[in-house]
Amino acid sequence: MENNRIDVNVDLDMSVFQAGEMTHTKISEPGRFTRMGNSMYLQFNESMENDDHASILVKITENGEIHVKREAKNTNLSSMLYFTHRDHNAASVYTEYGVMQMKTFTKDSLVEIKDHPLQGKINIDYDLIYDDNIVGNYKFRLIFTV
Repeated sequence: MENNRIDVNVDLDMSVFQAGEMTHTKISEPGRFTRMGNSMYLQFNESMENDDHASILVKITENGEIHVKREAKNTNLSSMLYFTHRDHNAASVYTEYGVMQMKTFTKDSLVEIKDHPLQGKINIDYDLIYDDNIVGNYKFRLIFTV
């Protein structure tokens, strides 16, 4: 399975508590799972309004760090978030007005991947922080299967 791309089905459920309001986003899309060296990658698209989409890349490193890159070219919005269990990390959010340097605090994270048949679960509970203030509380629940 080394360096092979495997087609998978991705289900992502994202809950966000921000400014006193809770929002939920559910995504079910086809994706690709790849192993390169000691890292694993999951790529899929998020369908958006006006026939637009965001490209999402999730990387899991050999030491358990999770990187999530999201890029919507038509709206010039993208983000690069890093997650380490029970730790703070740098984060960047790119907007049409420039780059916002932020932080994440990973309250809890879980990665479970099984090979036969290929399936996985990635859970991240985190705070997004800007200028030492918590902007929102997030729950990221991703499941993929062959």
